[in-house]
Amino acid sequence: MLATGASAQAHNIRWWEAAMAVGALGVVSVFDHGVDDWVQDHRSSSSDRVARTFRNGGQPEVVFGIPGGILAAGVISGRPGLRRSGGRVLASVVTAGLVTGALKEVTGRFRPDDTTDQYVFRPFSNHDAFPSGHATMAFALATSLSAELHRPWATALLYAGATGTAWSRLNDHKHWLSDVLAGATV
Repeated sequence: MLATGASAQAHNIRWWEAAMAVGALGVVSVFDHGVDDWVQDHRSSSSDRVARTFRNGGQPEVVFGIPGGILAAGVISGRPGLRRSGGRVLASVVTAGLVTGALKEVTGRFRPDDTTDQYVFRPFSNHDAFPSGHATMAFALATSLSAELHRPWATALLYAGATGTAWSRLNDHKHWLSDVLAGATV
């Protein structure tokens, strides 16, 4: 059941938390090429099938459809708590999408299927690997739904699905490890 009252308290991000996240992503980026090589060396038709399923967790029809459906159900049923929950989840994924779009534009990172060098960036170009939009949207949906549901089992399933979505982007050779971790962080 979705929360009917106030949702979880918002967390204001402190400067040192943002600095730690950026620093951690910098450290992780050192391993981007090695992780990409390992994932591609172990890629198979089975991993591609699994990735096809998990990839959907970052698709617009999923990340906007679920909160939109909750919001519509709340409006149609006359349940203001359900409507508010849907609105909060929708606001979360929209905000995450806007932040990610801006970051993609200003970083212009090349995808691993475009280069073997994980440090190739061309800001304000069509290169948009950083951060992973699929990972961003899957984790934004998981985080906001989890905050509304207040059920540990649902939280575990939602984050497992988001992690699967992030992994699918590595398997599909569309993102570096630091791209998907940055997406999950947004």
